[in-house]
Amino acid sequence: MPGLSVLVPCLNEAAGLDRLVAQVQAALQAPILAEAGPSELILVDDGSGDGTWEAIEHLRGSDPRIGAVRHARNRGIPAAWASGLAAARGEWICVIDADLQYEPAEISRLWEALRRTNADIVQGARAHDDRRRDLRFLLSRGLCVLLNAAFGMSLRDNKSGFFLCHRRVLATLLGFRRRYRHWQCFVMVAAHHHGYRIHEMETPFRPRHVGRSAFGRLALGPSLAVMLDLPTALREYPPLRR
Repeated sequence: MPGLSVLVPCLNEAAGLDRLVAQVQAALQAPILAEAGPSELILVDDGSGDGTWEAIEHLRGSDPRIGAVRHARNRGIPAAWASGLAAARGEWICVIDADLQYEPAEISRLWEALRRTNADIVQGARAHDDRRRDLRFLLSRGLCVLLNAAFGMSLRDNKSGFFLCHRRVLATLLGFRRRYRHWQCFVMVAAHHHGYRIHEMETPFRPRHVGRSAFGRLALGPSLAVMLDLPTALREYPPLRR
């Protein structure tokens, strides 16, 4: 039985899946990950329209360590995480995007930090030096500051979707009850609300190699949607009283 499962939501990522899988499988060979036990990779096709599922099936046919889930329509990142978790067999779960902006080689560093700090969840915080100082960066930083202020937190990258935790932690976080446009941006807010110990670790964040972001070049729409989600999140995750 795998000890570590890597979950990757995929939306129109057919062009880069070979490279993604090769880098994840290479990263999982790191000696320090041997203590986690055998590993697996779960690819979740979230309603792609570009041949992503066919690419996943091809890759799965050549490697038994690859599992796959397919959504008939696009359901969003939280649903992809939930489907991936349901298919995963590992005790430990690492979530990473398919676009290789987060580096799979950093998975072993997340695992080492989790064991060293005894945290409940380790998050890869995007290094600022690796990012263009464009409108998208400014919006992301502004939302991070807003979330920290609204929920009494002090994370440097509140919205990063690259993290590693026990499967029961992720299951608890995914048990949100209200309707959100982009709940994934509140995943660390949820962890904070549930009292989980969060450890941040700076990780590289690279430009996308192929394909286009589902959020667009500037992410204006998603940023506004997160702002609209904020009152909902404040009701579900009211700031903790000291």
